Amino acid sequence: MLSDDELSGASKLYSYFLEALEAEINIARNVLGLQDFEKAGRKVGEAADKAHYFQYEEVMNLLSEAMSPITTSGQKAAEVLKEKDLL
Repeated sequence: MLSDDELSGASKLYSYFLEALEAEINIARNVLGLQDFEKAGRKVGEAADKAHYFQYEEVMNLLSEAMSPITTSGQKAAEVLKEKDLL
């Protein structure tokens, strides 16, 4: 079991990781211009906020919701690459 200080530190680290992930998703959105990434970035940002308050079940649900639009975009990209015989 973690002490209160260890739990607090782990929660902060997890929140910072999620904030960095949100920033990377936003960079991808700006580069690719895909709106799916905007929704995903918002969900990851919400997850980072929830992690600050130890609401990890909600964090996992939000991350799951964030992954859905990203994987949809990835599938679309894979289909285009297959059509062009690049994959």
